[in-house]
Amino acid sequence: MKAIITGGGTGGHIYPALAIADELKKKGWEILYLGSKHRMEAEIVPQKGYQFQGLTSRQLPRRISWQIFSAFFYNLKAFINALKINYNFKADLVIGTGGFAAGPVVMAAVLLGRKTIIHEQNAYPGITNKLLALFVDYIFLNFSAAEKHLKAKKAKIKLTGNPVRKEILAAEPEKAYKFLNLDKSLKTLLITGGSQGAETINKNLIKIYQHAAENNEFQIVHLTGKKNYDQVIRSLKEHNIDPDNRLIKVIAYLNEMEYALTAADLVISRAGATALSEITLCAIPSILIPLASAAEGHQLYNAKTLANKGAAIIIREEELSEQILLEKILSLFNDQSKLEKMSQAAKSLANENSLEKIITLIDNIVTKD
Repeated sequence: MKAIITGGGTGGHIYPALAIADELKKKGWEILYLGSKHRMEAEIVPQKGYQFQGLTSRQLPRRISWQIFSAFFYNLKAFINALKINYNFKADLVIGTGGFAAGPVVMAAVLLGRKTIIHEQNAYPGITNKLLALFVDYIFLNFSAAEKHLKAKKAKIKLTGNPVRKEILAAEPEKAYKFLNLDKSLKTLLITGGSQGAETINKNLIKIYQHAAENNEFQIVHLTGKKNYDQVIRSLKEHNIDPDNRLIKVIAYLNEMEYALTAADLVISRAGATALSEITLCAIPSILIPLASAAEGHQLYNAKTLANKGAAIIIREEELSEQILLEKILSLFNDQSKLEKMSQAAKSLANENSLEKIITLIDNIVTKD
């Protein structure tokens, strides 16, 4: 069996695609990954050992401008190339996990009569998947709330949850503490902005760092994102905070994300779908700061699914300040009962069998006449 998998732009689209690819590969499938040659999938996918072909896909600007014409040209070129690749590869199935790079690839597969699936991770679907939903054979959803935003026949919609890499659940706490050189006697605060980091969050952390360094009450693992790492280190030094303090771990990017999640007692995060799937699977209480500029405000929709169940606290970007963030952290770390209730709520939202559901559905789809 052969599959073309596409999706990119952010880790939220790439890692679910790779989780599916890993399971199909174990079953003997040949995998070809198509994505934008200019985005992070071009680096991550080959590192994972998959054949990758880059396309000229470009994100359409949100406002009318001359860049629309440029994006249209590059996407047309990507579509023509995707047609050729689809035709020559003769895939049994084409799977799109969202992002603008998936659009040309899945549409090319539809025109060639290939079996097609899209997976929508967010509670509010992105524009690419909204369009593709009209044409593909099947739609897999992470959140049931997404269905009402799609114009598609109910019969082809399947609620699967979000596929998460199996390493996330397999990590052992002892190995995590050792790998990250953490003190087991202290609570651990994990700060992450997702695969690309979060500059807004990074700019509101000095008081948290100062408190951790001075009071020996908790330790910090901060995943800054590669582009923000140097600025975070400079900011710490400017405020006379030693980046090598034993209670502070500043990391640009962590391949072994499972260790950070396993060690965390509380996480500050954006509200991307993959991040939330990992947080709930690991049953971690969270403070969520949805990206205000996220397409269609989908991160706020995602965050509310956790907050409404008592698993998370939401701080909107326009309300964010160092003082508010520190107060929320200390309030939670000083209330073990609240942390435990939030952890239980997060666990109740987890879907541990998402990947197995998806693979079973794929098996049924490709064997169906």
